[in-house]
Amino acid sequence: MRRISMIVLLVCGMVTGTAAQAGAAGVTCVPPKAPKACEGVKRCEWGGDPDAVWVEVKGGTRKLALARAARVRANVKAAEVKPRTLSIQARHGRKNKIALSRSYRLKGKHWHYSAKKNCWYVR
Repeated sequence: MRRISMIVLLVCGMVTGTAAQAGAAGVTCVPPKAPKACEGVKRCEWGGDPDAVWVEVKGGTRKLALARAARVRANVKAAEVKPRTLSIQARHGRKNKIALSRSYRLKGKHWHYSAKKNCWYVR
């Protein structure tokens, strides 16, 4: 009898504890969407996580590489939910010389990571 009552009390405590944690955090998990940084841009690669994105673009000439980098930045700024930081590196020529290497801190809604719930959310 004691064992059964202890198990019942333990289960009730676990249920109320997880419900209290969920209500206290106030975080709604949303699956992050892939940034559309390289949409419409040739020779473009991106990576990172929803909070910090890096992009590398390549062009035959310096002018072309910078134009592609500007297009990438415009794509990311036009998004509804942005990464907090964006790092762009533009390369040109056969030797892949660096034409631009810059990081931007973007304003607006950002992705944040909740370690408690192990998910991404928008704030």
